[in-house]
Amino acid sequence: MGKFNESFAGNEQHDAQELLAFLLSGLSEDLNRIMKKPYIEAPDSDGRPDEELADIWWNNHLQRELSIIEALFTGQYKSSSTCK
Repeated sequence: MGKFNESFAGNEQHDAQELLAFLLSGLSEDLNRIMKKPYIEAPDSDGRPDEELADIWWNNHLQRELSIIEALFTGQYKSSSTCK
């Protein structure tokens, strides 16, 4: 693994999630059906609802990434944190 990603070189312990993300990313890139990825500007929120903006971002993502790995293992989530 260290030959393909330096962060996995050596004898250090690594998170299984890091390894899985690396492997799925590589598979997704190899299986991507989009050969010519268009340049897409990231939209500003401009006060739009989160749902509308999420749809725009997802459609933009699918214009550049389309593989069985993307279909099975990717999605969107929203997180927020509140300081007390």
